[in-house]
Amino acid sequence: MTTKTSKDAAKFSEKLPSCVLCHAIRDIRAKKKAKRFKRLWPSFSYQNFRVEKELSKDGGAVWKASFPTLEKRIGVPIVVQSYQEKYLEMLLSGQAKQGSAKLVRHGRDWYILLSLTISVEEKQGKKIMGVDLGLIDLLVASVNGQTLFFSGKGLAYTRRHYAELRHRLQKAGAYRALVRLGDKEHRWVTDVNHKISKALIDFAIAHGVTKIRLEDLTGARWTNPQRKEQRKDHGRSLHYWPYYQLRKFIEYKAALAGIQVELVNPDLTTLTCSRCGEVRRSRPKGRWFKCPRCKKIKHIDVNAADNVAQAVSGLAA
Repeated sequence: MTTKTSKDAAKFSEKLPSCVLCHAIRDIRAKKKAKRFKRLWPSFSYQNFRVEKELSKDGGAVWKASFPTLEKRIGVPIVVQSYQEKYLEMLLSGQAKQGSAKLVRHGRDWYILLSLTISVEEKQGKKIMGVDLGLIDLLVASVNGQTLFFSGKGLAYTRRHYAELRHRLQKAGAYRALVRLGDKEHRWVTDVNHKISKALIDFAIAHGVTKIRLEDLTGARWTNPQRKEQRKDHGRSLHYWPYYQLRKFIEYKAALAGIQVELVNPDLTTLTCSRCGEVRRSRPKGRWFKCPRCKKIKHIDVNAADNVAQAVSGLAA
């Protein structure tokens, strides 16, 4: 696209305000490696999009989004969740800086995607929490003897359930239903990761944690060998393990809480005794780690989480 002004862009677009067209030009230029044409949802800069709060007659608050249209500027009432009000209040008070906004439609509902920049004071101290990620237990966190577990049974069951439904729909040739099913599964997994990451950060705050250490599992799908039957099992295959999304959710939620996040080399975290440092030759069978030297017995994932906290194999490059 070689257009430089909103007047040029209007030749290729439906009727839209010039500020929206100018923002679209910037969005398109940013996608230099685009391989196909795609409709873009209208975007607004911080200069022409505003969030406003008005008091209703009954003493409550009504939130509105104000943006320009072809005819005039309008204010549309919006539904704001309680956890979102905190950040919108920060925006109105000047504690947060507004970025771009995007108006999108999902089904019959319209949503506003609003980016904010918030200054967060980093927590001081040296209390480190280790987090082990896996398939049987999705996440195990450990700090000073306190642990938090999230079982992977529910995710494994749901993955298998959707895999069976996909198989049936493929046989029936119901391709539209397949697309809807994929979207539904993705939303469910995303919701699970949001809940796990929120609970983890709440746990960290409650125990005064200043730094979280996670395993760097980049490339784990390709470097960790799996048996053929395990690869085919949608509930236990690494190819269906949403660890990267979970990691990103943990990172941004930790940043909002002023907690640092470091990535650790995962080598030897499962084989090393977190108490004395003895390294076993092979992974222990079952769910318990028994040290051959100091005889310490600990849950295998808690032992790994403690090793992650100590960064026994060093920080990731």
